Amino acid sequence: MRKEYYSRHPPSHAVNDGYVKILQVDGGTETSLPPELRFLYLWPWISHGVLISITVLFLTLWAMALSMHDAVLYSPANEAIESIGIVRFDLGLTSTSIYRGPPSPEINAAWDRIAGDARPVRMTLDQLLRIREKPSPSMARYRDEDGGAYIATVEVIHQLQCIDKLRRLSWRGKVHNDDASEAFQRSDIDQCIELLRQNIMCHSDVTMITYDWVEGRKDPFPNFNVLHQCRDFEKVLDWVDEHYVFVPPSKMVRLEDNVDLPSPP
Repeated sequence: MRKEYYSRHPPSHAVNDGYVKILQVDGGTETSLPPELRFLYLWPWISHGVLISITVLFLTLWAMALSMHDAVLYSPANEAIESIGIVRFDLGLTSTSIYRGPPSPEINAAWDRIAGDARPVRMTLDQLLRIREKPSPSMARYRDEDGGAYIATVEVIHQLQCIDKLRRLSWRGKVHNDDASEAFQRSDIDQCIELLRQNIMCHSDVTMITYDWVEGRKDPFPNFNVLHQCRDFEKVLDWVDEHYVFVPPSKMVRLEDNVDLPSPP
C-alpha cells in the first residue's frame, strides 16, 4: 500500500481536504512545493546560514583588529596618532617652504617651533614597562613636588632636531662638485633636507626616549637605544634588486613622444 506524506500548513490555493502532497515514498515521486511553502520550508536553513556568515565575519574582523593592535609598538603618544590621509610631497628644486632656504629669523622660527625644544613629558612606571624598558636608578625622574614619574621625549622631536643641526651646518660651507654650479648644489642640499623633514613629520615616530643621569654631566642624557617598529629593509632591497632595470647611460635617450618640461618638477 502506498504511503503518502502531507504538509499541515496549506497555501491559499490548497486542495479541499486541507493538505498538500509533498512526497510519495513508495513510488519515489516528488511533488513540487508551491512557492509559499518552499520559502517557509527553506527559511530556517537560510536564517542559520546568514547568522553563521555574520558570526564568521565578526570573528575574522575581531581577530584582525587584535593582530593590528598587537603589531603596534606601545607609546603613550599613540593616542595622538591621527592620519591626515595621503599627502603629496612638494620637493621640487625650486619649491618654497617656510622650512627651506638660508637661515633667517622667519625660517629659524619655523624650525624652532617643531624642533627647538625636546619638550619632555611625564611617563609612569606602568608606561615605562609597556614600552619594554626596565626601570633603572640612572633614569631621570621628575621630583615628587613636580608630579614624579620618568622624564621622556617623543622620538620625532629628536629626529627633527638632528635635521635642523644638519641644515644649519650645511650653510657654513660649500659642497664640492665640479659638475654643478654653487646655486644648484645649494638647491640640491635644501631639497635633501626638505625631503628628510617631510618624511619625519609624515611618519611622526612616537617612540618614547628616556633619560639617565651620567657621571660628569650636569643634565640628564637621552637614551636613544630604544625599540622601533621597523620594516624589513633587506626585503625591500631584495625587491628593488629583483626588479632593477639597468640601462647604460648611452641608451638613456628621449623617445620620440617625449616632451621636455620647462623646469624640474
